[in-house]
Parts: sequence; C-alpha cells; structure tokens
Amino acid sequence: MEIWLKQGGLELRLPILPREVGGTREQDNKTEIVNALGEVNLLGLPKLETVTLEAHFPKRAMYYDQYSGYPSPKKCVKMIEEMKKKGIVRFIVVPMINYEATIEQFEWKYVDGTGDIYYILQMRQYRRAVRKRDAKKVKKKSVTVKLDDTWAKLAKKYTGSSANARRIAKDNNMGNCKKPPIGKRIVITP
Repeated sequence: MEIWLKQGGLELRLPILPREVGGTREQDNKTEIVNALGEVNLLGLPKLETVTLEAHFPKRAMYYDQYSGYPSPKKCVKMIEEMKKKGIVRFIVVPMINYEATIEQFEWKYVDGTGDIYYILQMRQYRRAVRKRDAKKVKKKSVTVKLDDTWAKLAKKYTGSSANARRIAKDNNMGNCKKPPIGKRIVITP
C-alpha cells in the first residue's frame, strides 16, 4: 500500500503506513412520520467520505519504512501545513482511494527524544459544486405562410419533424385549420 498527498508540484508519500486505514461513508437520510403508516425513511444523497490516518514521520531510517530518502519530519509537517492552507489536494491510497480532498485536521507532536513526529491527519473528500446550466433559450421563428405551405411542411422545415405539425397549429391558435392561411404570420418554436 502507498499513501500520497499531491498538490500542484508538491508531493508527499507517507514514509510509514498507519496501523489501519479506514473511512466513514454516510448517507444523508431523513425520517418522517406519515399518517396511517408510521415512520418512513427518506433516502438522501451520499455525504463526503472522511478518512483518518495516525502514524509518524521518522527522524532515522526504520526497518518498516515504505521507501528511503523521505523528507525530514519537520519538512513533512511543513508540506502538509502548506497543502492544508492552499486547499484541495489529491489524496491517494493505493489501491482503494484516489480523489480530491481537503485536510480537515492535522495534529502533530514530539512524543519522545527520538526526533520522530507523531500525527493525526483527517482527510475529507472534496466534491465540486455543479452549477446548473441556464436552460437554452428557445428561439422562436416567425414565418409568413406561402401558397404551398402545409402544417406538415412547415414543421418539417423548421423543426426537423413533420410530427410537430399539430403542435405548431395549436400554438398559433389554429388547431382546427387543415392548412395555415396564406399570408398569415405564424410563430414556430423548435
């Protein structure tokens, strides 16, 4: 297993794996009381996943290190604090997690005289807010009826389907007319 925090050009692979890696995935469900039925569960949307890691940054090489040449404990703390300050990071736990996240909590402390720094790091999944797109403005077309025009021909020409003929006639308050009146201006909505 590998655990990475990446942000722009800044990358930190945790040198020591935590004893355990686990997350919390909740659902935003609600309950309501319904007459003659009782309590019902209304399903909500998923909440953001939270993962808490506890381990240490070693001052000296250890037999259980994940790799060699890792940054000093002070440098690791500085990198995480910088990432936390800047915001969104890529959080990777190979092979199960790879998503954008925020650093919600970062506690660190010296425990003994070894120079190791012990820490608790809490990551929360980041989900970008999606802006609703403005509904496309429907372009209405104003047309003067010609001699050969029929509702079907106009529908086919301006909407792509003659199946829209009745709707166009109805939209122009001429649902009873078999043919559009010649010289009349009608409005066609695609």
